[in-house]
Amino acid sequence: MIDYSTLDATTSSAPRVSTGWFVSGRIEPGQPVMRFPVEGESMTIGRRAGLAISVPSAKVSGRHAELLVVGGHLFIRDLGSTNGTYVNRRRLTRPLRIDDGDHFEIADVEFRVEYQPATRQPVRIDPSLKKTSVSLESLEQDWVLSQFDSLIRQRAITPYYQPIVNMQDGTPFAYEALARSSVSGLENPGKMFDNATLLGREAELSIICRERAIEDAGLLNDGDLIFVNTHPSESLDVDVLPSLKTLRQLYPDVKIVLEIHEAAISDPAVIREFSHELRDIDVDLAYDDFGAGRSRLLELIKAPPKYLKFDVSLIRDLDQAPVHQHRMLHTLIDMSRDFSTTTLAEGIETQAEAEICRELGFDFAQGYYFGRPAPPKTDLDVKTLSQTQVPLRMST
Repeated sequence: MIDYSTLDATTSSAPRVSTGWFVSGRIEPGQPVMRFPVEGESMTIGRRAGLAISVPSAKVSGRHAELLVVGGHLFIRDLGSTNGTYVNRRRLTRPLRIDDGDHFEIADVEFRVEYQPATRQPVRIDPSLKKTSVSLESLEQDWVLSQFDSLIRQRAITPYYQPIVNMQDGTPFAYEALARSSVSGLENPGKMFDNATLLGREAELSIICRERAIEDAGLLNDGDLIFVNTHPSESLDVDVLPSLKTLRQLYPDVKIVLEIHEAAISDPAVIREFSHELRDIDVDLAYDDFGAGRSRLLELIKAPPKYLKFDVSLIRDLDQAPVHQHRMLHTLIDMSRDFSTTTLAEGIETQAEAEICRELGFDFAQGYYFGRPAPPKTDLDVKTLSQTQVPLRMST
């Protein structure tokens, strides 16, 4: 165990001024990435206890590297380490200026550089109120931080599309765009957004996923609706609406439906105004995962969407569900029709689930039973409802 109570001999006890520069690295596997301010004119990183950032990896030298702030710019230099210091995978041979978004590796430990200029008076940091040394574990997931940065910079998202079908005849009505990538460790949305959350970049990733989905939509059949998603961290006014306006200008013929998660629907007046803004750019609104948390009936009444997607938790094994669940869904579907809202059942995986959803009155459906997500250039095979299957009847 490293003793973090002793400050480096060169560390001043006086309050230090934030430079606007930060470096981020993972403390231990599975834990959030820690963010450290670069304070003053220099900051030493190495294995020795008491440094600004102490790294216990055996491959890191006692005093491994130094960060320097010169004229507001950030530089890094190697201090004669055994295993080297790398910037964006290239080994340092002399001091080098680094910038926002760059990655540097100290032997086998990785950091990401960030810059956030102060918008008010410089923040003075009292050393007694924070740790001056933090133990960082070696990153073991194929340099996930730099991999994620490459994903964002290269916009390396491959849109997959899952069919949404008409419940009456099983014909495709629309497609929901889902994100995939070939970047190691970031192949599916769960992994992408887990790492985006660690770095505080969820909104940035979500915007790129929407952009890529609309860009590739032309590879589908003309006239198909494309459902695209939002992330709860996004601001509807700051992040979502501007990105959609740009996409609408670039792709005027793509029919877009924007999905908002139920958890983001908190103020009916705000959502109603947002819906009007969407209508002005010819984008429809859908409430996603309805019923996953508390069913927001007040919001549904005061700000009805064009489409209402019922969460998979309400659909899974619905053919075996008690009668009161059938009645509840039937009531919600009827109420939605009163507001001219189209209903959609998510997560259907079996013939029995499909049949009971049709009997309950759902307009549309999606799920593995009808088709799995696939790239647009593949044959998106859509399974239709069997016309010979004896339909299941709603319990009364």
